[in-house]
Amino acid sequence: MAEPFEVVSEGEVEQVVDRGRSAVLWKQVLELPGQVPLALVRKHLVGGATRPPIVLIHGFAQNRYSWHTSRRSLVNWLAERGWDVWNLELRGHGRSRSEQASGAEAFADYVHDVGRVAKALDGQAYFIGHSLGGAACYGAATAAPMRGVIGIGALFAFGRQNPLLRLVTRVSHELRHAPVVQHFTVRTRSIGSLLSKLYAVSDVAGYTVPLSGWWPGSLEPDLLEERLTTGFDWTSVQVWLEMSRWASTGVFDYEDAWRHTHVPLLVMCGDKDHLMPVEDARRAYDLSPADDRSLVVFDDFHNEVHWGHLDLVLGKHAPQHTWPCLESWLAGRGAGLGPWKG
Repeated sequence: MAEPFEVVSEGEVEQVVDRGRSAVLWKQVLELPGQVPLALVRKHLVGGATRPPIVLIHGFAQNRYSWHTSRRSLVNWLAERGWDVWNLELRGHGRSRSEQASGAEAFADYVHDVGRVAKALDGQAYFIGHSLGGAACYGAATAAPMRGVIGIGALFAFGRQNPLLRLVTRVSHELRHAPVVQHFTVRTRSIGSLLSKLYAVSDVAGYTVPLSGWWPGSLEPDLLEERLTTGFDWTSVQVWLEMSRWASTGVFDYEDAWRHTHVPLLVMCGDKDHLMPVEDARRAYDLSPADDRSLVVFDDFHNEVHWGHLDLVLGKHAPQHTWPCLESWLAGRGAGLGPWKG
């Protein structure tokens, strides 16, 4: 490994995978030291991983709980099946936020964080990014070694297909020079808590208001409350302003470099994802020059129900549809069961 990971704590844990079924795993809390220390939670089988590393990257204003709750955990499901799972929190988020470490001043900071981890793992890891985390993976893959990239409801184009989101981003872009928004951070956990308290209203609103983060009925109320309460975090207004610029100009900063990046790619989209509509999310697939690239759109015809944004990862039907899809793709890249020494 190019950079040493420091072990903060480690030990055997028994945690839920889904619907009350649990697994016994080895858990480490790690730090990647440097000018901006990064925190990761690593899980694998107690006897050691039998499959290569997977690094999970959360989305905008989120943290490690994008992938893991006390009732359903993609992290634990992957670890139980032999993968070496690394759950990264980008700078300024979760355990990567401290008085000594500054948050992101630009989206490029997130790309740098992902690239550092990729290099520290000697290019042996697959990267899975949700929402803005997918965009960070795409950007980092243009310069850092990776086995492959999976974007789940991942940002590439932004705000093109959703008129309301496009309006919000254009207003934000016009206000980008206002002093009140410069170098400003926002704690979004209060927003998540409010949404969780308004669950009955916000869930039904998903049918009519095109900014819902999940398809109505796709997550159990108590699981959704936990996800919204624990998974929302801090974020930089500067990063949002960059996203607004991409929406206003139609250009993602890493687009040109991505056109020359041949990393194996899987893009997974929800048919009713208001935040990342299919036509926006699939642009990463459309512009990729990789011979090994795949696009999967989850819909009610092929996958039982409609799919939104958060439910692609932790929805009640995810263990039967999206989770097996991403693992099948990983196994198909020569990462099936077998000896693994990391």
